Order: sequence, then C-alpha cells, then structure tokens
Amino acid sequence: MTSGDLHTSRPSVYLDQWVWVRLALVVEGRPREPGDLKALQTLQEAAAAGVAFPLSRTHYIETSSIKRPKQRQDLARVMASISFFRTLRGGQVLIRHQMLNAMHETFGRPAFRPTAPEALGLGVSWAFTGRQGFMRVLDEAAGLETTEAALPGVGKLRREMSQLAETMLVAGPADDEVEALRANGYRPEATQEGHTSRLAWEELLVGMLQDDPVNADELRVRVTARELCHEYLDLFNELMAEYRLNLERALESDPDQPGSGRPKLMAFSDRIPSMRLAVDMKTALLRNGARVWKPNDLHDIDALSQAIPYCHAVVTDKDAADRVKRTGGDQRHGTAVLSKLDQLVEVLPDLVCQARTISGDPTGWDAAGPGEGFMATLPDGTWPSLNVADPR
Repeated sequence: MTSGDLHTSRPSVYLDQWVWVRLALVVEGRPREPGDLKALQTLQEAAAAGVAFPLSRTHYIETSSIKRPKQRQDLARVMASISFFRTLRGGQVLIRHQMLNAMHETFGRPAFRPTAPEALGLGVSWAFTGRQGFMRVLDEAAGLETTEAALPGVGKLRREMSQLAETMLVAGPADDEVEALRANGYRPEATQEGHTSRLAWEELLVGMLQDDPVNADELRVRVTARELCHEYLDLFNELMAEYRLNLERALESDPDQPGSGRPKLMAFSDRIPSMRLAVDMKTALLRNGARVWKPNDLHDIDALSQAIPYCHAVVTDKDAADRVKRTGGDQRHGTAVLSKLDQLVEVLPDLVCQARTISGDPTGWDAAGPGEGFMATLPDGTWPSLNVADPR
C-alpha cells in the first residue's frame, strides 16, 4: 500500500552518519578499509555529475554532539565536497503532504490528490524548517536587500557567502569560541535533552510490555497509535479541522463496538510512508524485549523514515537495513537500502547516467546566485579550499 512515487526528480542517495565519518577518516589520511579512498573519489565524481547526496536534520544533530572541533571540521569538509549541503526538507512540509495523500485515499478528502512539494533544497534552514534561507547583502541606508543593479556581482557574493556559512555551521565553534556563544544563548545540550525525553517515551512502552505482553499484531496497533499521538497529533488535528472531518465518522467506528474503527485507522496510517516506516522499525525493536534502546536507534528511525520514501538509494548500518527489509520498506518504495560502501559504488553508475540528463547547476546552488560549483574557504588555516567545479 503506497501513496505514489515520492522519489526526488534528481537521483539522490542518503548516507548515514557512519558513512560520513568513515569518509572523513579518508580525508584525515586514516582510511578504515583499503577501498575507502576509491569510494570517496567515486562519490565525489557522482556528486559533480549531479547525483544528490542530501543531508537531513539528523546529520546536523549528530554532528553537533561531537566534542572535538577537528573532527567536526573534517566531517564538514567531506560533506561539503559531496553533499554541497543539499538537504532533505524538514519542518512538517513533507509529512503534511503524506498525511493529506492518506486522507484523500482513505477518507476521500481532500477531493483531489495534493501536489507533492519539493523535497531537495539547500542548507540548514531547509533541513529544519522546510524554508529556503540564504545569506543576504543589505543596503544599510535603504534597509533593503541589495540588488544586482545596485551592486553588480552581489548574486555571486550571496552564493559564496551562503556556501561558506553552511560549511562553518556544520563545523561548529572552536573551543575558545564557546564561552562567548553561550553568553548569547548557545546551548548545544538542549538537543540531547530532547532526545533523552523521546528515548524515555519508548522505554516507557518497553516497561508496559514487560508487565502486559501482547501479540505482534496488537503491538503494531499500539505503536501506531502512540506514533500518531506523540509525533503527529497536532498536524493530524489541524488537517481534520481544515477539511471538516469528524474522526468517528471518518473511521466508521461504532461506539457500541470497541475497536471497530481500528481497521480504517490502520489503513490510514499505513498510507503515510514515513509514519509506516517508523512504526515498523519501532515495532521490530520492541519485539525484542531484552534490547536496550539507544539514542542512535531514534536517529536511525528519524533519518530512514524520511530518506527512504524520497531517495533512490540509502546507505545505513546492517541492523537498521535488516529491519527495513524484513518489513518490505525497501520494496514498497523502490529504494535500494544498502549497508556497505562497495554496494553503493555498484549502483552509482546508473544514477550518474540519469543525473547527466538534468540541466542546470549539478550542485544545486544556482538557486542562491550565479557561480561555478561549490566553493568554500574557511578562515581556519588547517582547512584547505574546497572547489568542486561544475563539470559542464
């Protein structure tokens, strides 16, 4: 059961955080496997040809938790050379579209299938809010953004400033900058606190299941209900009100028959691709009552439930890949879910051929202003210039 093909129009590949860390080791001169240098070069060539390697908000969160500035810098450098800081759309834009599709197919409202929003964009703002944000050059006297007519070359300047800002944002502050930033509200630990709260929510269900075990079907229903209430309830209520839908009538539930609305509720939730992926992955984890949940489990679920419906290939760890495949998530979306770098190298040639047929700047940065490829020179002397030129 699907809601149509959501894959990005440009061939795209999602790399889990461990892949970026491993590629960064190559940049440091410490490759983990003999073939890693070749893999790095192959990915850079594919990116220059126009294959998108988007980051997600999960990458920003995980990178920000790294304590060593040098390690963050190496990650930012390799991410810049392959992703160009393309990102998957955040906020609730994509999930809103998925939910509207599910409502259309299950409840008949909206009456027409909603148009899919663009999933690929640029930078941290796109990843967290779903809105595109670039650096701006302001005319101080007029209080307005400077135009090309007023300052020839300002578009190129805006592009290069934005690229530099995105690279520095991923690299994060140096140790001697943290104190001043904290005086202005910088609290990197706030993100970790939020994930601790979410982890506690899953651990609560682990305890409940130990006291009251249920079969696999009932477990999936409970996980679905919790997912809808904990992750999507505000959006669900907003859309139900917008289309004047009454939940009881929409689910065709009978007050005198408890559970009569379950079949239609499950049919609705299973038509929301990201929600279904998250539910299936969480259910698989919860069926192992002895497993201790870790923050990385939530990172995997967040990232894969977003990436699999939209990207043509996904590289994740073996455990997560196995969970997705056991529930058919890869086949349902026609997405290659891989767990090894050499597997990705094998599928890239076809994606490169597709990418070469797409016009425009293969880095995606023509949206910010004129220029050539992706360039970022960081003020730190340990950083070489990055210059991934447009091969056309």
